[in-house]
Amino acid sequence: MNSPFALLSLIVILPFLGMLFVFTAKDDDLSKGRNSFNVCVFTILANITLIWRVFMVINERSHKLQLKEHFDWLTIPDINIVFGVDTFSLLLILTIHLGVLIGLMGVWRNTFKQKSLMVFTLLFLSMSTGFFVSADIFSFYIFFEAMLLPVFLIIGMFGEVKKQDLIYRYFLYNFIGALLLFSAIMLIYHKYGNTLLADVGRLTLKGNLRNYIWVAIFLSFISRIPIWPFHYWISSINVSIRNPLAFIITALMPLTAIYGFIRFLPTSFSSDIDIYLIWMNIIGVITMLFIALIGFINRDAQYKIFSYLTVYYITYLLGVFSNQSIIRYNIGYSLFGFIVIISALEVLSSYIYHKEIEHGSSSQGFLCRARRLSLSYSFMVIAAIGLPFSAVFVNNYLILSNLLGTNIYIGMLLIFSVFISGIGLLQELFRLKQDDPVCRLSKTDDISLPMFILMIFVIFMLIMSFIRPLWFVINE
Repeated sequence: MNSPFALLSLIVILPFLGMLFVFTAKDDDLSKGRNSFNVCVFTILANITLIWRVFMVINERSHKLQLKEHFDWLTIPDINIVFGVDTFSLLLILTIHLGVLIGLMGVWRNTFKQKSLMVFTLLFLSMSTGFFVSADIFSFYIFFEAMLLPVFLIIGMFGEVKKQDLIYRYFLYNFIGALLLFSAIMLIYHKYGNTLLADVGRLTLKGNLRNYIWVAIFLSFISRIPIWPFHYWISSINVSIRNPLAFIITALMPLTAIYGFIRFLPTSFSSDIDIYLIWMNIIGVITMLFIALIGFINRDAQYKIFSYLTVYYITYLLGVFSNQSIIRYNIGYSLFGFIVIISALEVLSSYIYHKEIEHGSSSQGFLCRARRLSLSYSFMVIAAIGLPFSAVFVNNYLILSNLLGTNIYIGMLLIFSVFISGIGLLQELFRLKQDDPVCRLSKTDDISLPMFILMIFVIFMLIMSFIRPLWFVINE
């Protein structure tokens, strides 16, 4: 099916056009960045409407590429750009937009270089959307690396990372990964021509060429996931970020790596790589256990969220390596609820943190006074730990049960890590609900009515995703 009215190109270009409008938006001391913020919100809402329209057009039950768009790029060498989506990629595009929209509510009153933040946010949305609609290896690579620019600038300007060498190391690792991926793609092009992503997993590669290509692809993607030995510098950056929107955007980078593995992995694993998969599972589970335990003993709420984030990202990664189509399909639905929950948790946690700074007081017992915040935060924690309030529950159950059935020892450690990371979130919830007369925060410090309405809508989306994952789709 070809795309009517070039819908895929439109959802890629619209955030970029919004970025240009933000450039021209005039903000003075009176408006304090409101114009830039409003343009950004309007652009995202408009793009979400277009994404919903794309859901109306495609067949959501089909796993095949739909709404194809072809663009002639180069003649010598002969390279064409191809866009296309399936339900999986379109669902991830939607959840990224929702995550960023939730993050914007967290910087509602933050006027520090707000125009720059809105510009980089819309640029990131445009590049990430292009990444998920890419259907050929060259456009995939271009957008995969183009996302680094806005993320790097957001971390540098709004990340509050004290050790600048961590930012340089972040860029260096991703740049090396970019070179490895580029070399692998050029080898594939030299041997097979301009290849579609759907065909990469079925390529017949042999000998040293096969080994180099798959090792290069593996390292380029794994460097974006907080797994050993990359966990230190990623965690050091993420836990330092106190701007909720910057944290959410940075936390979306491992999602691109998981998506890359899904698109590039061979359709069937040969027996000679089984040993490597076993070691990958062992390294992944040990990293999960290590970070989950640190999150459990760490008092910083930001690290507890990062711990939960890391444990589940690695869980999804190991689920991808199980190489079962039904598991990969369920990962898409699970990631939708997962990203929305993480975004809402980060915004609420950041709100509490900044109230602590404002009053110079501990927030222990704050939820006893702030009813709107209490309802929103409590629901997000309960949904995060796996109770049946979102699509995360059913799909994570399928993923974990599959991993448990594959290797019972690794599966038990994995479930234990998930359990510990959930307990870390419950610790913070218990602290906030344990009343403390010394706490200076009162009901006047509760979240605003617009933010509460947004949280109610998020809660509604999560509950509906549990009842029916694509509840918003009406077949034409």
